Amino acid sequence: MKTLAAFSKPIDAQLLITRLAGSGITAYCRDEYMVTLDWLASNAIGGVKVDVADEDYARAQELLAAGPGSPADEAGQAEPR
Repeated sequence: MKTLAAFSKPIDAQLLITRLAGSGITAYCRDEYMVTLDWLASNAIGGVKVDVADEDYARAQELLAAGPGSPADEAGQAEPR
């Protein structure tokens, strides 16, 4: 597992996880509950982290760099919407 990104708000991490799932990449959220319980701890623990498997890391980075709604975002789709 590798950390793809870190966010100060849990909702931002969940949005990325949903976007990755839509492209067929399984992602996991770390430290979400800690930040939810005490949001001041976010900076101390490095925020809410999104982790992906080693084999999906390169594709997830491309998806993250491309931005939402880009053609790379739909590369994992079987059929166009």
